[in-house]
Amino acid sequence: MIDPHVLSRYPKIPIQERGEKRVTDLLGAAEQLFASLGYEATTMNAIASLAGSSIGSLYQFFPNKESLGNALLLEYMNELSGQIADLKAAFPIAPQVLGQKLIGIVFDYGVEHPACRVLAEVPSVQKTESFGVYSASVQDLLSAFAPSMKAAELSSIALATLLMVRATVQGSRLVDAKTGAMLRHEMQQAIGTYLEERLKIASPVSSKPVNPPRSPKSATLLKPRGRRVHG
Repeated sequence: MIDPHVLSRYPKIPIQERGEKRVTDLLGAAEQLFASLGYEATTMNAIASLAGSSIGSLYQFFPNKESLGNALLLEYMNELSGQIADLKAAFPIAPQVLGQKLIGIVFDYGVEHPACRVLAEVPSVQKTESFGVYSASVQDLLSAFAPSMKAAELSSIALATLLMVRATVQGSRLVDAKTGAMLRHEMQQAIGTYLEERLKIASPVSSKPVNPPRSPKSATLLKPRGRRVHG
């Protein structure tokens, strides 16, 4: 028997178009409030009010704030996974360049979507499904470098790579912009070296040297974005 508390973490999927728009508005409102106020300070009443919806309507689709955070974080990971999948078009590339691109994608996405950074640090927001989607996209990308490697080993390498990327992004927020850029450059080299060794990648002789990433632009509050919720 499925635990009803587990079921309550997931939003009710709307069937009608009107329901889809309502969910889009609710997610957009939550996104703005999480980014501006933080997760703990954001209330369900505030989300419903900003979305122009009743609190009853909000609870109809999202029984608690955690389920709303889960849905939003999963959407972020799907978008990030799409960007990572696009790196396949640049294959083959040097490991150092791959390391730079992975860090750049995640760092830039966090700047553009501050609510994603907030939700990633909230213990009560479930990350198993969203992180699984994210990790699978990196594993699929790395399989292009080592097509004969077993999936289990490739999965471990993808996970280690993602944790290094995450540590880099988190660490760069603890220091000034110049030091953060240097940190990202150093970690890009470390990730590239790790991938080169683990996947037995030979660096292309023609690869151009990688320059440190530019300082990030300041993040701005998000406007609600259109989302499609499948019925």
